[in-house]
Amino acid sequence: MKVSLKAADSHEYVSNLFQYYIYDLSECMGWPPNDDGCFFVDDSVTGLSDYWNRPDHFPYLIFVDGEVAGFSLVRKYPGNVDEFDMGQFFVLRKYKRKGIGQKAFELTVRKHQGKWLTRVLPDNTQAKKFWEKTVCKVACGNVETTREQYKNHPMDFIRYSVWY
Repeated sequence: MKVSLKAADSHEYVSNLFQYYIYDLSECMGWPPNDDGCFFVDDSVTGLSDYWNRPDHFPYLIFVDGEVAGFSLVRKYPGNVDEFDMGQFFVLRKYKRKGIGQKAFELTVRKHQGKWLTRVLPDNTQAKKFWEKTVCKVACGNVETTREQYKNHPMDFIRYSVWY
């Protein structure tokens, strides 16, 4: 399978995919669907539109053999513009556990070398396993994990550097 990354030019397309991301996160966060049975993408919470309106935000779509497989949303971390932040990262279920996410992440960090930060919900054990394994494969030097608050939620912050 050929994994590729392309700049996402459609906010609407990524917003539609984002519902599935929120659905996946509902397992850890307990979020219910809205009255219409959808997982609402509230831009005031997600900041999704910033990826098309700010020069320090970089939205990508992940493709496998030419078919959309997810997204990788990178930004400069608010409060520390020296760090790239994996704002949101999502792979559709049909592509999980096949190495697609690892390859897509590697392609992402190759575009933005330097200091990195990835945030993970402490209860999201599958994501924690993925990120710990994946980050260690691309990191140059130490990988540091700390528990910090982000938007009133405790999160594990994984900090590392990537240079090619």
